[in-house]
Amino acid sequence: MPKRDIPDDWAKNGRCPACGSSGLKVTHLPDMADYMTCAKCEVSFEVENGGRYVRLKYIPDALEFVDGILHNRWVEAAKLAGIIAKHRPDAQAPKKPVEPPPAPLADEDAWNRALKMYRLGNSPKMIQLTLLQAGQSKEQADAIFVRLKKVADEDARQQNAKFWTVAGVSMLLIVLLAGGWMVASGNLAILLGQVTVTPAPTEMANQPSAISMLVKLIPAESKPDLMDLPDTTVEKNKGPGKSACPATPDGAAELFGGDPAFWHRDETQFPSWQMVTAGDSATVKVPLGMTAGYVDNETFQLQSVHGPATLHNVNFLVITCD
Repeated sequence: MPKRDIPDDWAKNGRCPACGSSGLKVTHLPDMADYMTCAKCEVSFEVENGGRYVRLKYIPDALEFVDGILHNRWVEAAKLAGIIAKHRPDAQAPKKPVEPPPAPLADEDAWNRALKMYRLGNSPKMIQLTLLQAGQSKEQADAIFVRLKKVADEDARQQNAKFWTVAGVSMLLIVLLAGGWMVASGNLAILLGQVTVTPAPTEMANQPSAISMLVKLIPAESKPDLMDLPDTTVEKNKGPGKSACPATPDGAAELFGGDPAFWHRDETQFPSWQMVTAGDSATVKVPLGMTAGYVDNETFQLQSVHGPATLHNVNFLVITCD
């Protein structure tokens, strides 16, 4: 039974059984047993009449984890604090020590890391954001972005140069294939004598090619069926991710598309794959980091595209792997 009348002196001299604080207050209510309240932890409790037990009347939100255990139940006053400590979530799952954030990298170390990320296929913009998230300064991340952009532009220039070196030979073979019927009649030599074939500019792949110039010289009624092909279309930013250069025609067909019989590897100067099909046109996927040079079936001009990309209705194509 609760003690109906609690002397005010108990509040002055006593301590809270829940937290040990001395800031207690007695509440007197008519027709009800008195109870005590702790100003620090905010619990309210009744005191057993003539005994050592207490009963919690109010449990604050901070101690809600013991509400189901202690609410309106008598417990020994000396054991109340231990019960609360035992069921406190912090006691069951100790907090992990907070690790300090990593120290920012020096400029040279940050650049070396950024360059490795770029070589793995990450774009300069993505690397810039990654550096900022890792705690590097905005000034440092912006400076690295500018340097990486220059590297990317130089890589693209070299890639185009490689492509045109390979494509120059490969497309000549395509011309010979397309005009094979004229070789037999001696007309191709005459046509080649009328056309000055110059290497395509490194970064102007859409300029008229030797193929388009030859096609224009062929009378319409004399063009073979090979020239009547569906128009080529290109979907940019849609293709495979960073990939290794295939080692076999089967691997090339699996990565790029088409039939393995269409693909021929040329490693005389650079790792590259050539696709030549005089029959059905193919859909070819160009992975990230690779460059494709192809003959547009409508204009018969040499075009180039950087991966990732997907080309539809192509018959003559060269892909350089690096």
